[in-house]
Amino acid sequence: MSEFNFSEGWHGWERDPSTRTSVHAITKYYPFRAATSTTASTLFTVDRGIPSVNLVTNPRIEDSGITMYTATGSAISRDTGQSSSGAASLLVNPANSAAGEGFYWTSDTLAANYNQGESFLMATCEVRGASASGTVHIQIQDSSGTALATSDTHSLTTGFVKISVVYKLPKTSDPAAYRIAVLSQTQHNINWYTDKIHVEQRADGNVVDYVDGAQGLNYEWEGTAETTKSRRRAGIEVIRGIFIRNESTTAADIVYVALDQTATTATGISIPGAAANAGPNEFYSQWPLDFRNKVSVIAAQNTPTVSGVVWGIHSG
Repeated sequence: MSEFNFSEGWHGWERDPSTRTSVHAITKYYPFRAATSTTASTLFTVDRGIPSVNLVTNPRIEDSGITMYTATGSAISRDTGQSSSGAASLLVNPANSAAGEGFYWTSDTLAANYNQGESFLMATCEVRGASASGTVHIQIQDSSGTALATSDTHSLTTGFVKISVVYKLPKTSDPAAYRIAVLSQTQHNINWYTDKIHVEQRADGNVVDYVDGAQGLNYEWEGTAETTKSRRRAGIEVIRGIFIRNESTTAADIVYVALDQTATTATGISIPGAAANAGPNEFYSQWPLDFRNKVSVIAAQNTPTVSGVVWGIHSG
């Protein structure tokens, strides 16, 4: 009996782009400018991320209007003394008359689309106490204020902490509005600040990272900044091109760039500094690429800076 030859499976090591991906217009980019060193570093990592939609308007209280939030047993106001993101947060001053004082936000009518699997409502925010005492929680309520799901109790601290809750939407054809309430868990008179409020309907039931349109590349508002819903688009899943320039003016400050492997002087594409007669100090891909892991760089000496852009698509 002959010995199995593992090299016969070599075609499984290689990647052949599908017709769909090979003709996919480039829709994503990642600009960069970074110092390199004689230790290999990752300049860019392929990461699709989690596409996400934040249904809350004015989620970080940057706009002066806070009418999307309704006080319940408390006074609420926009405050610029504390913030987790941006310049402001929502200050909550409970009346100290009962538990369950705070505020709520009301969603549009939502329907559970069970044709596409299960459907969940997820809510998160960050809270910070005026002092390190008092307890709060976040709830998902029906439109009349009856609690449907409640987070763990959180003891306030003098730093912002994320709290979250998830509710599985009932399998019904009747759309309904829901309240997201941030409330005192027990009666107390400790003011607290709320920021980075995120509410989302999802099929996976996961608690995702906060989203707003001011977070940079692949984030956007659906309309007017701060006062409309926001979303996070998918990131680059396939590298289709790269342009990279070595900004050093010393020819010997060579930078080596490698795709889908760690750069070394042997595996990297050589890009010298821009001294006289040193040759081109930049590299760009003349043909479409298909790499799905990373861009790695290493310098032959010193810490030359490289700049440029990675081009890609969101589906692989």
